[in-house]
Amino acid sequence: MNILLVGAGGYAAGYVKELLGNTDPSVTWAGVVDPYYDACAKKAEIDAAGIPIYDTMEAFYAEHHADLAVICTPPYLHREQSICALSHGSYVLCEKPVAPTVADAQAMREAEKAFRKWIAIGYQWSFSQAIRELKRDVLAGKLGRPLGFKTAISWPRDLKYYGRGTGWAGRIERDGRLILDSIASNACAHYLHNMLFLLGETMETSADADTVEACCLRANDIENFDTCSIRAKVGGVPLYFIASHATGRKRDPEFLYRFEGAEVTFAQNEGSQIVATFANGTVKNYGDPFASNFGKLWECVAAVRDGSTPICTVETAMAHTRVIERIWHEFPVREFPRDTVKFDETKNRFYVEGLYERMYRAYETETMLE
Repeated sequence: MNILLVGAGGYAAGYVKELLGNTDPSVTWAGVVDPYYDACAKKAEIDAAGIPIYDTMEAFYAEHHADLAVICTPPYLHREQSICALSHGSYVLCEKPVAPTVADAQAMREAEKAFRKWIAIGYQWSFSQAIRELKRDVLAGKLGRPLGFKTAISWPRDLKYYGRGTGWAGRIERDGRLILDSIASNACAHYLHNMLFLLGETMETSADADTVEACCLRANDIENFDTCSIRAKVGGVPLYFIASHATGRKRDPEFLYRFEGAEVTFAQNEGSQIVATFANGTVKNYGDPFASNFGKLWECVAAVRDGSTPICTVETAMAHTRVIERIWHEFPVREFPRDTVKFDETKNRFYVEGLYERMYRAYETETMLE
């Protein structure tokens, strides 16, 4: 079993750690493709392991085969790189989101069919045993009919975050190519996707939103939004999502999923356990959805070996992409009033005065930011 890692910087450091720590001799790390490899924080460790380095996927495939290609690059590259890997006989684990646009995702879906291989999408919560057990109970009707889901995240980001890579962060488009990078499409995509995933009619599917309403705001000097509130309906079930990179205070993801027979809660900064409290007073602890963030890698390895298909594929992830593209088409990005935007020199980041408090008041009442 040979694995190719496409992209070795940023989030890919987690994959580097997993592959360097692998003790299964039947799994080998075939190579790295990264045109900016010299800037990679894990360069010394990769070099010490003697892993071949290439600037392009074509150069790698000219000399090697990979059973599994792990794509950990900016989302606007996912389509072409995933299809390239499929065309060279590799299965694919592509990081989230699947791609910037529905057309991109559909092209990837068609390539899966044409080359008869899958593309798994790395929404790690969809690979989490905690989330899967929760979804099994939802599908089995053990919690009753879903009544409403809501999620909140306050993750301040500094100027380095928006300056990373080749300048794609926070961009809507570049060189005529749509990127649509935002807090909802990238850093916090997991938590929006998860609500759609849990409402899917089978374990492998997500539910499409019937209606979408969004307020999109920015404090940073970017094209797209760094703050949003989103309301949607899925088969009559209301969803609410609020998130910001422009608050003055961090607060990790939390959610409340209400059902006729139970309330399911999670707060990462309060123990990271998903807990269902049933109407009869009983409690079920589903565990920590972050327990194995890179379990997705080894599940994909196992799927290649046994001929199965991972649980989160392009089709599973497309519901999130449809929401993101719909927001781009229908809801323009507005700037916060400049007199409310401040710069914290010690943390090198912009923040909006009072936004944190406004966010969590809005979260309680499921109202939109103004």
